[in-house]
Amino acid sequence: MDTGKTSMLALNARKGYSLDRNFYCDDGIFAEDMEHVVSRKWIVAGHVDRVRRKGDYFLFKIGDESIIIVRSGEATINAFYNVCRHRGSLICTQPSGRVSRLTCGYHAWSYGLDGELLAARLMPADFAKKDNGLHRCHVRVLHGFIFINLCERDPVDFDATFGDLERHLDFHGFAGAKIAHTQSYPTDANWKLVVENFVECYHCTPSHPEFSSMHPPEALIAFGAGTSSGPADAVQDYLPTLRAWERRAAALGRPSGTIDDGPDSSHLRLLLQRTIREGYDSETEDGRPASTLMGKRRAFDQGRMYLSFSPFTHLVATNDFAVLFQFTPRRTMRTDVDLTWLVDGAASDYDVPRMTWGWDRTTKQDKEITENNQVGILSKRYRPGRYSEHERRVETFQEWYFGQFGRSDS
Repeated sequence: MDTGKTSMLALNARKGYSLDRNFYCDDGIFAEDMEHVVSRKWIVAGHVDRVRRKGDYFLFKIGDESIIIVRSGEATINAFYNVCRHRGSLICTQPSGRVSRLTCGYHAWSYGLDGELLAARLMPADFAKKDNGLHRCHVRVLHGFIFINLCERDPVDFDATFGDLERHLDFHGFAGAKIAHTQSYPTDANWKLVVENFVECYHCTPSHPEFSSMHPPEALIAFGAGTSSGPADAVQDYLPTLRAWERRAAALGRPSGTIDDGPDSSHLRLLLQRTIREGYDSETEDGRPASTLMGKRRAFDQGRMYLSFSPFTHLVATNDFAVLFQFTPRRTMRTDVDLTWLVDGAASDYDVPRMTWGWDRTTKQDKEITENNQVGILSKRYRPGRYSEHERRVETFQEWYFGQFGRSDS
């Protein structure tokens, strides 16, 4: 696809300033985003707890695509385009369910859970069922998270991209985790606005009182949205506290380390572990736990992990629960924002209202401020504005975004 609109506007973008309004409003640029950015990334479609039994499925919608995620065996999860090979009708119309085969309701063509065509009535003698199976979508599972990739050719190597995250995911016990709660916050804003809002904490204090109450102010300034999101002097001021906590957490078995991918990376991953508010064991209103310890933890360590698989998928894990954030582009000014709260697979007595208190309120606030941002950008008076020193990660994201249009491996 031609990238003329994006490339032309990128040439005029000012470093340290927000983007031209067309990046957030233009249908042609959104189409280029889908082709050159979104469709080439490994994006988390959901957690395996949604498809624990053979025949369990759910639909993952991204852009104009509907993808069937279905378990076909104890160790196999498949992903297929939800498009019948007969005349293109949707096969699955319910968002989730359990089936023994995938059957199109239009003309009753049916497919096995492996995608092979099983039955097609009254077809000509030269029709070959073996050539008419469902179109596959790239799919991989990593410690319970189901990743899909819409790339029509070979996608970027999955193991090379995410292999260094395994020890962290294993420690948190995500492979055996279970879903405690899900909530959708559909947002009438371009996907880039949703991402840019999430990767800066300049707005945290004025916009998110609940979130801010659970964290040390100095941590929010230094690392509120990741390792390189805050001013350098704030980072230096907070480092002694962070290093002392890292030593305590390591003594309890937590793997250490950070990841801060630059704009030349394929997925712009980020991994940051830091303290929560002093005296708090969990990201709840009063700091008391909402569930039992997750994974391989031996005790509460008063810390949390922020992991970004890509700008589209983020994970925040406190000691007793984790939250999966999915930002899925659907239309030029519409993004699906979905949150999934996870607890340890053996947890039985967990408190959903306590667990969801902070991030439910914070995400509702994000929805409002991002939608207001989108409406303001539609004004003829909008001009790109200067970033603060607390929005450094937004600049990194924008540089990464422009770079995707020249990549050969993404």
